[in-house]
Amino acid sequence: MAEVVLRDVCKRYGSYNAVDNVNLTIRDKEFLVLVGPSGCGKSTTLRMIAGLEDISDGTIAIGDETVNVLPPRDRDIAMVFQNYALYQHMTVYDNLAFGLRNRKVPEDTIKTEIDRAVDILGLRDLLKRKPRELSGGQQQRVALGRCIVRNAKVFLFDEPLSNLDAKLRAHMRLELKRLHRRVETTAVYVTHDQVEAMTLGDRVVVMNNSRIEQVGTPWEIYSRPRTRFVASFIGSPAMNFLDGKVKRNGSGYNIHAPGGAFHVSDESARGLVGQDGRGVTIGLRPEHIRLYESRADNALHGRVELTEQLGAEQLVEVEVEGARIMVSRVEAERELKPGTPVYLTVEPGQLRYFDPVTEQALA
Repeated sequence: MAEVVLRDVCKRYGSYNAVDNVNLTIRDKEFLVLVGPSGCGKSTTLRMIAGLEDISDGTIAIGDETVNVLPPRDRDIAMVFQNYALYQHMTVYDNLAFGLRNRKVPEDTIKTEIDRAVDILGLRDLLKRKPRELSGGQQQRVALGRCIVRNAKVFLFDEPLSNLDAKLRAHMRLELKRLHRRVETTAVYVTHDQVEAMTLGDRVVVMNNSRIEQVGTPWEIYSRPRTRFVASFIGSPAMNFLDGKVKRNGSGYNIHAPGGAFHVSDESARGLVGQDGRGVTIGLRPEHIRLYESRADNALHGRVELTEQLGAEQLVEVEVEGARIMVSRVEAERELKPGTPVYLTVEPGQLRYFDPVTEQALA
C-alpha cells in the first residue's frame, strides 16, 4: 500500500492540454474516484499514474519514489481495464498466474496467492474455464483477481463496469466495495457515472475541461458544490438552475426568480452577503423541492408540463415562466395532469447560489 502524490501534472498533445496542472494526494488505502464527462482528462490522469502515458510537466510519486520515468512494470501497480484484457486461450487459473510467472515468482507462491484471491472473489469453481465460458460479471472478477494476486501498492480501475448491464453494474459496485474493505489497497477508479463515483469513493475528484473542479467526500461534493458544473454533474436528477435577483429585506433577503420569490433569513443566506441588488444563479435540487396544488407562501408558481412514473414515486417537470424545473420524490399515486397549477417550495437552507459570470459558488 502507498500514498500517490501528483504535483503540477500536465499532459499536452501539441497545443492541446489534456490534463492541466493537476495537484492531488491520494491517501494510503483510500478508494479515490475520478469522475467527469468524456474528454475531461480523468483517464489520461490514470494512465499517467500507471506509466502508460508520459508526463509533459510535473511529478508523480508512489510511496516515497518519484515514478515519472519508471516503466509500468516497475511501478508496483495493478490495473483493470474496461475490456478486462483477459487472455482468451488461457484458463482462469493461468490468467491469474500470468503476471506472477512473468516476474519469475515460484509456483507454490503463485498457488497461495491465487487461492487467496479466488476465495475473496468466489472464483474457485471457475479456475478451469476459459474467458469465453464466463459471464461478464465473472470475467470482471477474474480481472480483479489479477490485481489481488499481484499484491500491488496501488490498484487502478479504468471504467471497469461500463460494459455490464445495469443490474450487474449495481451488483459489481457492491463487490468492489467489499473487495476494498478486505484487501485495503490504495485504489484509483475512473468513471463517467456519477452514481458509481458517489457509491464507491471515499473521496471524489470531479474533473472538467482538463482540470480538477473539486475534491471531497461524496457528501461534501453533493451538499457543498464549489461550482455550477459540479452542482449540475453530481446528483440525479440534475440540479435545477434559475436566474434570480437579490433584494435586501429586513433581517434577510428576497430572491426574485421566475414564478415568484423566496425569502431567506440572514442565517440561511450567508452566501448572499454583499449581493444586494445583484443577479444570482439559484440552484434547486429536485429532491429538495416540495410540490403543492394549493397556494403556498414563499413559493414559485407554475404548471405541470410532464410526469414520469418511477414506481414508488414520480418525476414532475414544471414550467415556470418559460423555465423548466424538475421535481422528484413526488408520490406516485398523485394525479398531476399537464397544465395543473402548482406551487414549489424549498427549505431556505437547501438553496444554492452561484455567481452568474464566474459560476463559482457564493459561500
